[in-house]
Amino acid sequence: MNTTAQDTAAQLTTLIDLISCHDLDVHEARRIVNLCLEAQADPVKVLKENYGDDAARLAEYDRPGVTAFIIFIELEDYFAVSDTVDELYEQIVEAFEHPALPEYPYNNNTFETVSDYYQWLDQELLVHHPKYRLISFGESYTNDFQVVLVYREDVPQIMNLCSQLGLRIELCE
Repeated sequence: MNTTAQDTAAQLTTLIDLISCHDLDVHEARRIVNLCLEAQADPVKVLKENYGDDAARLAEYDRPGVTAFIIFIELEDYFAVSDTVDELYEQIVEAFEHPALPEYPYNNNTFETVSDYYQWLDQELLVHHPKYRLISFGESYTNDFQVVLVYREDVPQIMNLCSQLGLRIELCE
């Protein structure tokens, strides 16, 4: 492996560790990193062999998104994916072993935009689960929201790694 591939592997390893909140086994992380590196050389082959023909088409219309797609698919259990904010909220609540977040305010909210919702949610996280922050990662091709809870203190490093790796990421704000 050349220096650039080693650097990329190290960056991907760190990113995967941070997205999983340090929960993923080192061997599993290495397997995902290797898939990402192989996909950089031959995305169609890697996507087809591991995720099927539909996934392989991704390389045709969003080649830069292949790495994020692989990370998302492999870490799917860590993500919340939905087309509505209330369903997204339910998944976020379920992510905690001891959820302390309040019920979703169906009849008592002032959300006019998704940004309003994210600001409310971040305030609730700060009160009830202050170690966590929600970020949007990759591109959801079938839903409006594809987000992951990460440690708040790791967000700057995650943002930096994604920038270096050319991966789409946004703060949910």
